[in-house]
Amino acid sequence: MTRLTLFIVTALIILMAQHRQIDKLVRGWARATRAFWISSEASYMTNYIALLATVLALRMIARRGLEQAVLRVWLPAFLFFPFNFTVKIISGIPVMNIMQTAILPILATLWRDKQSDMNFGTMEKFLAVYVVFRVFADFLGRGYSDAQNYAFQMITVLIGPYLIGRYVINRREMDMAVARTCVVIFVVLFPMFAYELKFWTSPIFTIFGKFFPGAGSGLSLRYGLARTSGPFGHPILACVMIVTVYRLHRWLTWMGEWKKPQPGWLGKLEKNTRWMKISLSSKISILLILMSLMTISRGPWIGGFAGAGLAMVGNAKNRKKALIIFVLVLGVGGGLGKTALDDYITPEDGEAISGEAQTMLYRKVMIERYKEFMYEKMWFGWGLTTRPQIKGMESIDNAFFLMALQHGVIAPGIFVGIFGYAIITQILFGLTAPAKDPPLGFTFAGIYLAAFISFASVYMGSQTEPILFFLLGWGESVKNRREIIGSSATIGETPAVKSPFRRILC
Repeated sequence: MTRLTLFIVTALIILMAQHRQIDKLVRGWARATRAFWISSEASYMTNYIALLATVLALRMIARRGLEQAVLRVWLPAFLFFPFNFTVKIISGIPVMNIMQTAILPILATLWRDKQSDMNFGTMEKFLAVYVVFRVFADFLGRGYSDAQNYAFQMITVLIGPYLIGRYVINRREMDMAVARTCVVIFVVLFPMFAYELKFWTSPIFTIFGKFFPGAGSGLSLRYGLARTSGPFGHPILACVMIVTVYRLHRWLTWMGEWKKPQPGWLGKLEKNTRWMKISLSSKISILLILMSLMTISRGPWIGGFAGAGLAMVGNAKNRKKALIIFVLVLGVGGGLGKTALDDYITPEDGEAISGEAQTMLYRKVMIERYKEFMYEKMWFGWGLTTRPQIKGMESIDNAFFLMALQHGVIAPGIFVGIFGYAIITQILFGLTAPAKDPPLGFTFAGIYLAAFISFASVYMGSQTEPILFFLLGWGESVKNRREIIGSSATIGETPAVKSPFRRILC
């Protein structure tokens, strides 16, 4: 059986996604390919295991519905597996990671079932301009073929997660389920981070790396310790993801989720650790904080504190007053921090600069050195992978500057506009929430702020960019619901729309 045959069969399964047909087609597909997997041809095509996510998503859609496919297949595929676990199906089809193979049937079903509910609002206009501009700039820099592949990447990695957040997470029950699933996945990742700290490699690469030749985990050391990155590609990116999930965890805590009896193995874990004499919420907080410390990443730590401050504004009795105080503190603190940083990386005559200061100085010198290239192609950039590289400074440790090099200064301008609009509208929406309700909008705004601070010190790669666009869609869903968002109206009551699932990942 050839690659083309496998691809055609899988594509037909997706296109024929009718609830009564999927299960039979999946079983037939499995029988037809069983012989292939034990043949000699499969020995160099082990990365085709990534297509298992497509099959699982189809099966879950058929048996439990779209929401369960997101909770039980897409989110685990997204958060558990590195983005360099990829599969190349046939020539002309872009390389896909496991998250993308899982999202394809979900997007097909989402378009089929919810197309009539979709609208083109302000955020969607922002996103359309962003995607079209970056693809066009890439076309100018690299040509049609590469730009076409990049368009597929933008649709499946950015727009796809946005649509899931916007139209699948459509009520408070799903808010709680998605946030809880994300937190539980990171609880499962904790022992893997501890393993990586000890053995300098993630067990995810140890177990699954054999199926994806050439997909390395990399290694970053600081203070003689391995900086853990898990499945997220880089320690700073891992810490950004941990900060994001920590903020969702805190929102669940404020909503009283962890005070309820916990089902499944999480309940067993809580029971077996009662000797610790602290709440389940505190135990999860400790695990997530330890995970962030294992990454040894200063930028996300600073961003995490700033994001926590903004999220806490939503819990204040007088939110407007608390917001004003936060903005003032952030402005003054940012100015003082900039002055202190300049002094730290500028040694006096005869004084040796420390290793830590050198890493910070690198980013400043790097931007100065690359500025001339940015000015040379200021409006449309050099292309996603064709930017100039200075020997010894191949790494561009600033996501916004890298975006400007790739696709011109307009691209990061649009990106900042998207998240600036998101932060402002989420804050305004959160200010109108009932006094005793912790607004989810402030949590989203805190995550955006934390990520923006972090991206000044690292590229925006792996799962970090998709998670932001997923949260963008989720935030738009929360703002545009007709139901009243409030704990008294949603927690413990039957939702207006009957849920197609009985339980969530626990």
